[in-house]
Amino acid sequence: MAKKKLSFEEAMERLEEIVEQLEQEEAPLETAVALYKEGLGLSALCREKLAAAEGEIVLLRKEAGLWQEEPFQAEVE
Repeated sequence: MAKKKLSFEEAMERLEEIVEQLEQEEAPLETAVALYKEGLGLSALCREKLAAAEGEIVLLRKEAGLWQEEPFQAEVE
C-alpha cells in the first residue's frame, strides 16, 4: 500500500502527536522506538519541504528584483 504524501502541516501535526506520546513515557520500548523512527522521517520531510519553499521564495524574489542576499539570523529569545 502506497503512503499518501503528507503536507507540511500534516507532517508537523503528526510529529507533535508523536512527541506527546513519547513524553508520556507510557509506550513500550518497541513502540517508542517505532514512534521515534517515524518522527525522524517526518522531521526530514519537514526540512525538505521548508528548503523547497525557501528556494521557491528566493527564486520569486530574484525574478521580482527584490533579492538582497543577507545571512540568516535566528531570533534570540
